[in-house]
Amino acid sequence: MHENINFIDLNEDEIKLVLCWRNNPAIKRWMHTKEDISLENHLNFIKRLNNNSSKDYFLVKKGNDYIGVIDLNDCFLGIYANPEKKRVGDILLSEIIKFAFNKKKLSSLKAEVFKENATAIKLYKRFGFTTIEDNKTMLVMKLNNKEYQNILNQIK
Repeated sequence: MHENINFIDLNEDEIKLVLCWRNNPAIKRWMHTKEDISLENHLNFIKRLNNNSSKDYFLVKKGNDYIGVIDLNDCFLGIYANPEKKRVGDILLSEIIKFAFNKKKLSSLKAEVFKENATAIKLYKRFGFTTIEDNKTMLVMKLNNKEYQNILNQIK
């Protein structure tokens, strides 16, 4: 079972843990913002989430292990794993898809991914995402709720 802890409910240690992950070179490599984020900026970001219903950020926990972060900004998802964990992308992507389609009732979900991030592209494709935009450095991939439900029904 997975627990998704809303960023606005994180304790001090969890806030620092997420910040440490986000500033890890392996994580920030795939982010639009490449520079380190200060604790003050991180705390201000979390505080602003209280008043923004279009942004949802969660720390994902499995048992006693923190495995990663998922987020939803309008219809765009984001995920990143605890840098010490391997092979948790399926869990993280599954959690944000469930949140988007079941809780937020979105009809589709998008992911923006760097073209050289082959691991992420492969993960999204495995879940049924297709490329809808291709520019110099980024792909925009999309998953429709209806198509996703068809995939789930085929698995059952």
